[in-house]
Amino acid sequence: MFEKEIKEQEIQVDWIDEIPFFFKTNGDLSHDIFAATFYMVSRYEEYLSFKPDIHERFPAENSLAFKNDFLKKPVVNLWVIVLQNKLTKLFPKIVFPVKNTNFINTLDIDVAYSYKSKGLVRFWGGFAKAIFSRNKEEIKQRKTFLMSQKDPFDAYDFISDCSKNIKTHYFFLLGNRGAYDTNIHHAKKGLKKLILRLAREHEVGIHPSYQSNKNSDLLPVEIKRLEKVLEKKVTISRQHFLKMSFPSTYESLINQGITNDYTLGFASQVGFRAGICNVYPFYNLHREQQRPLWLVPFQVMDGTLNQYLELEPEQAIKEVKDLIVEVKKVNGLFVSLWHNSSLSETGIWKNWQKVYKEVVGLMKNSEL
Repeated sequence: MFEKEIKEQEIQVDWIDEIPFFFKTNGDLSHDIFAATFYMVSRYEEYLSFKPDIHERFPAENSLAFKNDFLKKPVVNLWVIVLQNKLTKLFPKIVFPVKNTNFINTLDIDVAYSYKSKGLVRFWGGFAKAIFSRNKEEIKQRKTFLMSQKDPFDAYDFISDCSKNIKTHYFFLLGNRGAYDTNIHHAKKGLKKLILRLAREHEVGIHPSYQSNKNSDLLPVEIKRLEKVLEKKVTISRQHFLKMSFPSTYESLINQGITNDYTLGFASQVGFRAGICNVYPFYNLHREQQRPLWLVPFQVMDGTLNQYLELEPEQAIKEVKDLIVEVKKVNGLFVSLWHNSSLSETGIWKNWQKVYKEVVGLMKNSEL
């Protein structure tokens, strides 16, 4: 595992006491935990050639963890506990620091408002499109907005009320308009006002656009837009569409002064992409060097539950609860990913506010 050449590894997964291990050895430990940990947290397999998904991402289904049914286990944390237990038997007086389970609630603001601050042309153009396509729900929503100015994507008060006493971060998309970058124009006063309002109580980061992953010249422009609004340095980020490539995406972020990135998770499956539920430093395999960027893995995204796994709200709550239990077993960090648009109670997102409320409640429940 520690040779300089990055190449396919022959891996056999063995299960011992309901924990998966690989890289078998003849030493005191049955498997090389250090090599396995390096393989997982470095995302070694994502440096190899693979068939990307429609958005040119590494598919969850290609991962060793998914193929061997341990994606929903924080294996690296479990291996650390195995090693600690072994050392305690050899050295009974050894004491390891006790950690507490922590939680971070995060929201990607892809589209800050459905109608507000978009301008008359976009609003009435959308209205005409809804009428032409006979989209009754969209017509009703736009009429409601005209009468009451109530915007379905304006779920920020609900989010704030539910998330009290839970650390919450917001990531704003400020890229140029494109096929997958459809937020309000970055110069709109309504968007700036929202950013400043949320920044008073929460940490706000950049949500680099879909286009920026291919065109690195766009990233500094987008970061500067947010810094101009906040009047301070932006240091946290999460890629739009979770679109990233190892190691180029992270190197681009480092070059722009980002110190913590929250992209590490899969779109199509819940679980532990790097097998770990702790913040840890990025290691660039090409450079063979630890880099000045901390990775903050997340375990679950709203779109994964609803759009990829097609779970009903009650099923989604159970899925998240099971993940929180896994994180609590190892006293790790549980990070959730939501969108304000998924809390709109419209279309496919009807009854999903209760999912958010339940999940945040689970995060606060110390007895779980």
